[in-house]
Amino acid sequence: MIIKVGPVGRRIGNAWDEKGQNKIVQIFICHGEGIKSIQFQYADENGKLVVSDVHGKYNGRNFDVVKLGYPTEHITWVKGRIGGYLHILCSITFGTNRGEYGPFGMSNNYATEEFAFRLGDDRQFCGFHGTANESGVESIGVYLEPIATSNNFMNRKAVKLEKNVAS
Repeated sequence: MIIKVGPVGRRIGNAWDEKGQNKIVQIFICHGEGIKSIQFQYADENGKLVVSDVHGKYNGRNFDVVKLGYPTEHITWVKGRIGGYLHILCSITFGTNRGEYGPFGMSNNYATEEFAFRLGDDRQFCGFHGTANESGVESIGVYLEPIATSNNFMNRKAVKLEKNVAS
């Protein structure tokens, strides 16, 4: 079973979907006044490297390539800002089990809302989806796969919860 989370942002443009593409090798981001386009390179089920379609347009002032340390590095969270007069993603940052990439785009006053998808460290990320138009990437969401077996659950690191008690 795969869970679809989001997307956040406007959903008027062309829908795109990278469901099941969890073995991300590289992320290609074109940005300027927001995220103009996003594209992924991933390893398919046979280990062959595949490049996705471009989601949005290559028309930003900046272009960055995020190169993950595949196969040991994987997406654990995604955050950013949405809104503004262009109605596209204003900024995006990717987190992995090894570090952080970004922010890409602009973190400015035009952005109206922050978003964050925190997926944990258990390799639950299972792909991206969203919408894009002529101005850029309008929305983004993630797919995640729940912990599949009780062994996976039992082997997870314990999380310590603390409660602040006022005296």
